[in-house]
Amino acid sequence: MKRLITLALLILFVQTLDAQAQNKHYNSMTLGMGGGGVAVIDGYHANFLNPANLMLNDGRVPSTQVGLLGGIGVHAGGSLLNINVYNEYLTKGLTIEGQTREDMLDAWFGSSSSNTRDISFTNDIVPFGFSKRTKKAAFALATRVRTMQEINLSKGAAEVYFYGLDSEKFANPVPFNLNSTTLSYAEVSVGYAMALPIPLEGLIESLPFINEMDLYAGVAPKFLFGLQSFELDFQSTLEVNSPLAAGSTIIHDFDYTIYTYGDIATQLNNFVKDKETNSDAVVGDYLDYSGSDIGSLGSGFGLDLGITLDMDVSLPVLNVLDDKQELRLSVAISDVGSISYDNNPHQFNGSSTFTFDADAGGQEVGDFYDNLSDSLSNDVYGDFSSSASGTKTYDLPGTFNFGAALIVGKLTTSLDVSFGFNELGNNSKSSIMTLGTEYRFLDFIPIRLGTRLGGGTSTAFSFGTGIDIKNLEFSVSAMTVTDSSVGGAAATMALSGLVLRF
Repeated sequence: MKRLITLALLILFVQTLDAQAQNKHYNSMTLGMGGGGVAVIDGYHANFLNPANLMLNDGRVPSTQVGLLGGIGVHAGGSLLNINVYNEYLTKGLTIEGQTREDMLDAWFGSSSSNTRDISFTNDIVPFGFSKRTKKAAFALATRVRTMQEINLSKGAAEVYFYGLDSEKFANPVPFNLNSTTLSYAEVSVGYAMALPIPLEGLIESLPFINEMDLYAGVAPKFLFGLQSFELDFQSTLEVNSPLAAGSTIIHDFDYTIYTYGDIATQLNNFVKDKETNSDAVVGDYLDYSGSDIGSLGSGFGLDLGITLDMDVSLPVLNVLDDKQELRLSVAISDVGSISYDNNPHQFNGSSTFTFDADAGGQEVGDFYDNLSDSLSNDVYGDFSSSASGTKTYDLPGTFNFGAALIVGKLTTSLDVSFGFNELGNNSKSSIMTLGTEYRFLDFIPIRLGTRLGGGTSTAFSFGTGIDIKNLEFSVSAMTVTDSSVGGAAATMALSGLVLRF
């Protein structure tokens, strides 16, 4: 009987995936240092976090940077990814039944069948980046492709899988819910930064330990192109009225809504129209997405801006490490703005009560399940209505960021505090603190370590390394949490791509 439930789950989930074909910015350096970096990120990457840093000049690398596939970042995480529960119950040969099963699901989801757990995926790709610094100003042009997907699943859905069609467990309706949102867009960002006059500069520089200081401000407006957007909200209850035998029934009362755009909306709408006159129409025959509408589904505007105070200091206690000492303080707001999807927006609704009679009616079991699969896909879950929808607007995953960095010769340490303005993707309204360090071994092999605290997960640790010379950088980094029982697992990696300097 688990085959039946698994089949229904797969039909729903596969239909979701078929229909569709992070979040503060970081690069391989800042991720390796814990994922902060508002006071250390530079070059064209600064456009997406703190454009004031386009003016930074450490005297080591040339003033022009070009990135060819100039940065890749991937994140996956969420409370559904509870590795602790998986290791405790599913890797030790335990029989998942009775109290063991209850304990496992309670540890995973909590006590209520309506509780939900989520998993999110985010990837950022910088196909091209260019930055140029002069003595008085700096400019940058950078592109970024960002995709965010979040899936929420109720405990009831997990109970169906692990309990099977247990009439005692499902004697009363149990929530069986799934929610999925995918948002993908491309950005073209133009950055500008300049030095600002500092009030009472002479007085400040007369203070002990401060030799010289510069104040930079930067802004990076960007235009956004909608690549794809998809939403599924599936709400249902499942009830089994007696032990599964001939004559017993399973009742699945469901209601779902799908929002989509462009060619996919047209194809689904054509299916709905043909279904009215041809009951044998199959939704899969209508879905043939070529991607020709990518980039035309919507548009929007965004803004990144920041301020950095860069000070040449002399701290006697650090003179044993190096006489060259630099202290930076930065404040930035990133991803202010929104994107609207307005190309052929449509809403699709399905609502029904599916009643399954376990009696195969004299059919062979294999034929019975094959027929059931077709019926579920075409006549039950695939029977939906269509209506034109209005434009949908999504806020960008905005964040407020404060950071400090101390650079002493080849050693850099940083501290950042940030919080998100919304919960989109892996963005979090909870405050996050990151600590990081980089040591340049032999001056061209960076060794980066960092940690992140807060944000709804347990403590995360990061590491990064690579090659970073005057005219070329190629480096990698990764970060993961230590305890998935607190907010779930999370893993992030970043690749610098090929960065040329001249």
